Amino acid sequence: MVVWIDPRRVYLVKLEKGKKLDTDRGSLSFDSVIGKEYGDYVEISKGKAFLMYPSLDYIYDGLHRPSQVLYPKDIGYMIFKSGIKPGDTVVEAGTGSGFLTISLSHFLGASGKVITYDIREDMQERAKKNLELVGLVDRVVFKLGDVREKIEETGVDAIFLDMPDPWLAAENVYKALKPSGTVVVFVPTVSQIEKTFLYLRKNGFVDVEAVELILREYQVKENATRPRSIGVTHTGFIITGRKSIKGSSEIGE
Repeated sequence: MVVWIDPRRVYLVKLEKGKKLDTDRGSLSFDSVIGKEYGDYVEISKGKAFLMYPSLDYIYDGLHRPSQVLYPKDIGYMIFKSGIKPGDTVVEAGTGSGFLTISLSHFLGASGKVITYDIREDMQERAKKNLELVGLVDRVVFKLGDVREKIEETGVDAIFLDMPDPWLAAENVYKALKPSGTVVVFVPTVSQIEKTFLYLRKNGFVDVEAVELILREYQVKENATRPRSIGVTHTGFIITGRKSIKGSSEIGE
């Protein structure tokens, strides 16, 4: 369940009898929540705590994340460009805190599968706990490994890379993807774009694109609506490409 107090106070919790959530706005006894419907609220000492269904937007706000996670604006585009659908199999590297893993497993459905690689065991353990909290851990296979050295799967529908040197994994990505399968890469710097983009074009991928998405939120007040002075501008760059069965990067250039 998600407890929403205001946009800055969003908590993802597992309801257990006898426990409570302590915030700077007051404490919320879980016993007072159990049995209520989503959308209802409970009075706390400094306001109201609304009980919300844990949809992806609330999961993003309330997720415990020791590492930086991708922004929803980027993940939404990445999933759209990947062409994945319920029942597909997807490989991801690296796992991090698990928000992309959660998003992928949500869209792939109960019949789909996410195989997620990371070189850090501590991050995968944190991600497992996050997946367990939202009830999606059964859709995910966690692997401690380096995709630059090996990807064990073959014939997968899409591969998502969130790592500092994705071009070093490109050959293994090509081998693991099914024909016309999609590679989706997220990198934060321009130099990473160039290396990744050119390597993909030279090594069997076509329809290679690189984009940056800018999100601007509005502050809405009567007779004073305007863009917020602080917003999410640069987060990173998204590179996508499709595996050519001929292994030729010259097609469609």
